[in-house]
Amino acid sequence: MRIALIVLIAAGLIYAIAAGLGLTHSKKKGLAKKVTILNDFEDADNDLDWFTGGYAKVEQSNQNQTHGKHSAKVTFYVPTQFFATPTPTATWQPEIVLDTRSVTKLPVFEWQDYTSLKMDAFNPEDQPVTYHIKLTDAKSFKYETNGVMLSKKVTNISVPLDDLTQARMDLSVMRSIEFWVDMTGADKPRSVYLDNLRLEFDPGEVKKK
Repeated sequence: MRIALIVLIAAGLIYAIAAGLGLTHSKKKGLAKKVTILNDFEDADNDLDWFTGGYAKVEQSNQNQTHGKHSAKVTFYVPTQFFATPTPTATWQPEIVLDTRSVTKLPVFEWQDYTSLKMDAFNPEDQPVTYHIKLTDAKSFKYETNGVMLSKKVTNISVPLDDLTQARMDLSVMRSIEFWVDMTGADKPRSVYLDNLRLEFDPGEVKKK
């Protein structure tokens, strides 16, 4: 009985010391934030050639950057710049696309080790602008989300990747990122600034099962 008590006390002391050193939760405490840059628009030769169909323009800028020395100024054109009399019922929605098959390739297509896709966006317009993001995996499953970019402010766009998983998307083989802003009623081109497109793993964003 006395030996068992001594063993129990010794075990308690060992646990207390381990807890004090943070060893009892080493796995949890060992989780660190991880960031992988997909595009920060620093390389004018390789970071700007998103697919636009000719209806938008992506150019390097030294304004409104949030990472590094440059951002991307993205200008979405209006239909009257291409058609003298646009079809009244047609929906005009130019977009930019980063694809695993394009010249400026999506450099990381395995996303299962991350918790979110993020990007910084600045709206220079005098009114709010609605942005849209569509993500597609290799099986052509899609996930779309949108939000509001306030006037003259940086919007920290964040897409929780758990939402993609719930939409049955395969995060191990992602194919493309599409981005556009709402052009409804626009009578002149609209420009926004994008920077620091990235994947993040943040322990604080991991949902408890």
